[in-house]
Amino acid sequence: MSTDKITTRQKIINAAKNLFASHGYSRTSIDDIITAAGITKGAFYHYFKSKETICCEIISSMQDEYQNIFDSLPKEANPLKKLKSLIKQLIELNNSGQWVNSELVLRLSLETELAQTTIKENLDAFGKWNTEQYRQLITQCRELNLISKRLSVQQQTDFVINFLAGNTWSKTISGKSIDEEMTDYIISKL
Repeated sequence: MSTDKITTRQKIINAAKNLFASHGYSRTSIDDIITAAGITKGAFYHYFKSKETICCEIISSMQDEYQNIFDSLPKEANPLKKLKSLIKQLIELNNSGQWVNSELVLRLSLETELAQTTIKENLDAFGKWNTEQYRQLITQCRELNLISKRLSVQQQTDFVINFLAGNTWSKTISGKSIDEEMTDYIISKL
């Protein structure tokens, strides 16, 4: 594939991802994507057959980005340090303004129009995969008595995921995000 094709394709993906994250899937048209990417309608359809196709590809690439974060956790660290590192990384990425994945997941999850679509299926699969990554870390923490067992693994997993979703929602609505110091507080509540 030539550099121009990769660049054009990536422009389309970046534009769609940012628009879906800021306006939602239903409120973003193909014309919006074309305008934001600075391309022609023909160029869009050369790479993607529909808005749904590009959204599903974005969800897949987003999972790859999350996998890279999980893979980047220090191998020698104990599971609690990995969990803290993960939460801090996600907070930093959300605060950077360059990372829209958390906002994208939140917006797509709230769109009831997507209930019976391939997008929803892909989003649900991503959600299950993501939840399992947290559940594994939390289970490892529990096995090593690094966190309390007063809540169930599921409750602790939900707590961490909901904390991160709440941070994303707060940043989306008010432009304010929690700072990294909250990570220790959240971990202490597990």
